[in-house]
Amino acid sequence: MNKLAVLALALVSTSALAQDRVSRFDKNNDSKVDFIELSETCQVSQNLFDKADKNKDGFLSNSEMRTARGYLFNRCNKTEVA
Repeated sequence: MNKLAVLALALVSTSALAQDRVSRFDKNNDSKVDFIELSETCQVSQNLFDKADKNKDGFLSNSEMRTARGYLFNRCNKTEVA
């Protein structure tokens, strides 16, 4: 397989994993995760959520969720977070 095909496959796989991360917590299917949705599964404070929400839009993006997994998602049910 050439390098371009490997890179394309890696990008598709990464995108699918990131979308799966959002879908685990996105209860209303708007492709966004807000504090209320996250707090239904995780025991987090508003301050901790705000720390993870780097762009301060009130939602966690895939990259924000990935960055916060060490300090935010360890407070979630183990069956919900992989």
